Amino acid sequence: MFHFSRRGFTGLLMGSLLRRFRVYGQSPAVAPPGPSVVLSRTYRADAVILLLGLPIYKRSGVGGGQTSIEETGEGDSLRRTFFFAGGSEPARARGLNRLGWMREVVVGSTALPSEVSYFGVLTASSEETLEHARKAGAPASGRSSFSAAKGRNTTGHSRSAVTHFEFSAAAVWSDRSLIDHAQSTFHSNVDWRESSWPAWPNQAPPTFLFQIAALLKQRTPRATGRYVYSEQEYTLELQTDRSRDRLIPVRGKIRNLRTGGDTHFRLWLEEGSDSVVPVRIEYQPRSFLRLTFEAISA
Repeated sequence: MFHFSRRGFTGLLMGSLLRRFRVYGQSPAVAPPGPSVVLSRTYRADAVILLLGLPIYKRSGVGGGQTSIEETGEGDSLRRTFFFAGGSEPARARGLNRLGWMREVVVGSTALPSEVSYFGVLTASSEETLEHARKAGAPASGRSSFSAAKGRNTTGHSRSAVTHFEFSAAAVWSDRSLIDHAQSTFHSNVDWRESSWPAWPNQAPPTFLFQIAALLKQRTPRATGRYVYSEQEYTLELQTDRSRDRLIPVRGKIRNLRTGGDTHFRLWLEEGSDSVVPVRIEYQPRSFLRLTFEAISA
């Protein structure tokens, strides 16, 4: 039988909390004039340790997050901003701090966007096992390692780069100084990569948050799409299940077309609402760890 100390559990949890999130970002372009529509939810992060698929340890409130979608303008001047950020609460995680911050900005019509830009930051955690996580904590130097990603997709084309840097270990996901510093790492010599995408001759290749929002908006039993991130192409599949509950369950699968690797997740939408901002998000980064982001406000 496995034994999970509270410190070991929270270390594992926050080491895995955001390590697979795709990091997206923001565009410096000025928003067009016109009415603005904003949808937003704030989440509490809960976690469960599993043994042979059965829950053996639960902990609530190990972290939090926020999702939002903003639309401004219309037609070819339509601008949509997709945002997700989250991270640990050090007081609930014995001082361990892990975070992720991502944003995508889509410009152009709903059917044929002309540009998608993204930028984001996440903690560069290296915990691969429970024992590694148990030993993790605030670095003695007071500094932590972070990674940042920035990219821009235009008609049939993409360009992106990734940087790595150190910053205060006390920084949390809402710390604007961390985001500003991450932005500054792209001002020096950066290894930019570029790709052409013949499959999208008339529009900018979609990115993850943009694509999942478009598929959820269809409200069909099954929906599939593709997106491009960091010069790699992915497929995204969604299956909506029937439910008599007030929440609509949706199962998702992401496949990296280069590596063949799959990532599975689940989310729940509010019954009777056309909002694509989930009420609940569930993700299992390890066979023994399941994370749930539960909405606490809208």
